[in-house]
Amino acid sequence: MMGLKIIKTSRYVPPKIVTNDEFAKIMDTSDEWIRSRTGIETRRFAEDEDTSDLALKAVEKFRDEDLSNVDVVLVATFTPDLITPSIASMIQKELNIKNESIAFDFNMACSGFVAGLKVMDSLLDTGKRGILVGAETISKVLDMEDRTTSILFGDGAGAALVEKNEEKSFFDIGSSGDFESLHALGRVNNPDRDVALRMEGKAVFRFATNIMVESVFKVLEKANLEYEDIDYYVFHQANKRIIEHVRKKLGLDENKFYMNLQNYGNTSAASIPIALDEMNEKGYFRENMKIVLSGFGGGLSWASTVITW
Repeated sequence: MMGLKIIKTSRYVPPKIVTNDEFAKIMDTSDEWIRSRTGIETRRFAEDEDTSDLALKAVEKFRDEDLSNVDVVLVATFTPDLITPSIASMIQKELNIKNESIAFDFNMACSGFVAGLKVMDSLLDTGKRGILVGAETISKVLDMEDRTTSILFGDGAGAALVEKNEEKSFFDIGSSGDFESLHALGRVNNPDRDVALRMEGKAVFRFATNIMVESVFKVLEKANLEYEDIDYYVFHQANKRIIEHVRKKLGLDENKFYMNLQNYGNTSAASIPIALDEMNEKGYFRENMKIVLSGFGGGLSWASTVITW
């Protein structure tokens, strides 16, 4: 069902837990207000760690795997430590990945992990492996006086070791630059622009709930599958209301949807791989299960795929 097989998953989140009550101490909000509108209860904030630290800790578990045929290392992030060198190149060095591999970071915001699978599928030859990481320290770019945005996000990293096979892959992926202003961070070429993350929540909600329904439909149509053929739907963990709204529009049972945003908030590109690793650890998956992954993010962008476990 997919030209990439997930060999192993891993995750890392910082130890510092930030509760809704802690936000209530510094701004006009409350635990009840945040929970009812987002579903988020806690999130993790990095203190003495950068995005590269989170990413490197997430891939540590891959050391006991055969990495000799890893040809590609990708890191999806919009909060890198540096513009260059890339976090991917740091991972390449730390894991002693061969010099002939390709290593780079890319930014497709919250769509990054699924988009990264598409990139990986395009770059890998059959039988070769790749490492894909979604990692963010969004707490470093939050305005802690903005209660509409700061309460939503958390830090973390999730990773997957994948291997290319001869199966055909199916993706629905795209971006609409018309919506750039809805989900924006400060720009290098405009030093007067606020460097804090800003988001127009209502507009993003409308976009997300429409595009995810459309994207899931398209990717299943490409794969010649029905909604009922899918064992689990793992969506970008942005907001409980968004996921619930999409689930109801699709007419699907809530048991087919996994949510952990109550514990981590929105970790952008890290949210889907963190969820996959949790599910794998808890024994959700069996061989040949079919899983839909779907994300949306800055751009505004979207990406969906079907994987076979």
